[in-house]
Amino acid sequence: MPRFVYLFLMLMFFSSHTLFAASVWQVSKDNQQFYLVGTVHLLSESDFPLPSAFDTAFNASTHLIFETDLAELTGPSGMNKLMSQNTYKPGQNLQQVLSKEVYEALQTVAKARQWPLTSIEQFKPAFAAMMMATLELQRLGAASTGVDMHYLQRAQQQQKTISGLETIDEHLAVMSAMNELDADSLIKSTIKDIEQTEEMLSKMKAAWRSGDSQALKQLFIDDMQQFPEMYDILLVKRNHAWLKALEQLDEPNVMVLVGALHMVGEDGLLTLLNRQGYQITQLTE
Repeated sequence: MPRFVYLFLMLMFFSSHTLFAASVWQVSKDNQQFYLVGTVHLLSESDFPLPSAFDTAFNASTHLIFETDLAELTGPSGMNKLMSQNTYKPGQNLQQVLSKEVYEALQTVAKARQWPLTSIEQFKPAFAAMMMATLELQRLGAASTGVDMHYLQRAQQQQKTISGLETIDEHLAVMSAMNELDADSLIKSTIKDIEQTEEMLSKMKAAWRSGDSQALKQLFIDDMQQFPEMYDILLVKRNHAWLKALEQLDEPNVMVLVGALHMVGEDGLLTLLNRQGYQITQLTE
């Protein structure tokens, strides 16, 4: 199983300001133009203010497109769907789908970090792994508001249009598909990764500081491609679907915000757009 937690962290956390400076692009073709922004969903407070390239794209845009409509996802109906689809029914729990060895390992790490195991094991495998990663980020002081929520809040204040590349149901279906993967492998990989999180974070940030996209590809994409089902669920299908949506944009002043890992590799959005003849210009501060 690939580095599940690190893939999750790539989409959710970075404290290096170099990441932000390297993650805003102006994309154009014929009369079509929009901004494409690689985001992280959780940050440390010290990461703000963000580099000016982000605000350049935001200030020039009247319409923000996220992976899904975050206002709807974080509202009562969206949160209810999220929790109901990823929580076991009464009488069922994560322990029942894990081997004795893996469950005991989960007990050990939860006890060492004083995690509420009963809360974790109420969730299905992939969602439980995500919760474990979030708890570890909180322990490291790195679970504050991220780029997406920062700009969602600002967009709402300025009454800008908000929408998503995916419907709520399509977005939640990604986690549901991940929940169907081998539970032992997901949780075992997550436990292993958590023990190395601080060390791996430094490698990830170093790669971004140097602008070394090849290093990121080697760290994550190459590893992930060894597990085609996961790679397909998390990145390939979504990126290709998003490409079609981006090609159909027919309005000016649009800022598209998606997780940073969606930019990387031969199935990354930058490569896909380039193949379709789009001119891609990276913004600088």
